Amino acid sequence: MSKHANILIQLRSGDNKKAIAFLYQSFPMIRKLICSNGGNDADAQDVFQDALLVLYRNAQKPEFELTCAPSTYLYSVARFLWKDLLKKRNKEVSLEYDTRDNDVLESEFEFYQEQHTKTSQLASVLQQLGDKCKLLLQAYYYKKMSMKEIAQTFEYSSVNSAKTQKYKCIERAKKIATTQLSSTSKL
Repeated sequence: MSKHANILIQLRSGDNKKAIAFLYQSFPMIRKLICSNGGNDADAQDVFQDALLVLYRNAQKPEFELTCAPSTYLYSVARFLWKDLLKKRNKEVSLEYDTRDNDVLESEFEFYQEQHTKTSQLASVLQQLGDKCKLLLQAYYYKKMSMKEIAQTFEYSSVNSAKTQKYKCIERAKKIATTQLSSTSKL
């Protein structure tokens, strides 16, 4: 059983002491994030507690799955909460009132977490593809290179060879993604 699943089981079963002791190992990383972005130790403690609370509340939902390391999850939540808190502080200075409540904040975070998960899954697929496929797909999709430029850059004999290789890379990526999805649904 992975540590991710073990943390969720502990949080759901009420065996919080072990889980929280483990999660507190992430505090120095979050303190560094907060203190290097305009906060202090008290801010870091508050944000960390709020991040723990978000994780705890989400862990109580049966459909919730922890798809990354608990420290990564806490860091992402803390980063989001700190960014939101900085916005609120700036608005208070300009005397604007922010009426958002915790439910809205949590739903925004869930959307952010979903996007982060998709990005992490894509990065994982690219990492497993191998360097040549990864570079080819990045050249085509991110750098917007033409197939002619790709054929020249990667020294393919023709544009058609480059297209064939791109197709093979996409098929391999689909296969890896499908395998990942089926293995995560079994956990």
